Amino acid sequence: MTGLVRWNPFEEFGSLVPREWLARFGFPAETAWSPRCDVTERDDAIVVHAELPGVDAKDMEVTVENGVLTLRGEKRSERKEEEKGRTYSERFFGSFERRLAIPESVDVDRIEAKLKDGVLEVTLPKRAPEPKEPGRKIEIKAG
Repeated sequence: MTGLVRWNPFEEFGSLVPREWLARFGFPAETAWSPRCDVTERDDAIVVHAELPGVDAKDMEVTVENGVLTLRGEKRSERKEEEKGRTYSERFFGSFERRLAIPESVDVDRIEAKLKDGVLEVTLPKRAPEPKEPGRKIEIKAG
């Protein structure tokens, strides 16, 4: 693997500061949910599959900046069942963010993303390897 790593800049900070203090200053006491991801490396690309059932493409964005791939968006889900005088209702609303550090070998201008059946697929093509310059003998000049 070429070093694709999940990165959360607040992870270390959260372990240094009590959660009650974070909540007092408006930071959520609990971590927001983030989608599960599978990362596969091929010869020509790295492919990230993120599980995002119930999330529309219009409610998410994929960005890359300073070597970090960011998946973010919002999930809005509501389910209601009524049966013989009994009502069951379940709702989930919330934003998500998942950040992955990407290796320098990725060609950021060719990254593509597509959403199908609740799975976001982000393809990170690798740059063609630069040809290595053949070695050469260096002449030693006498003083």
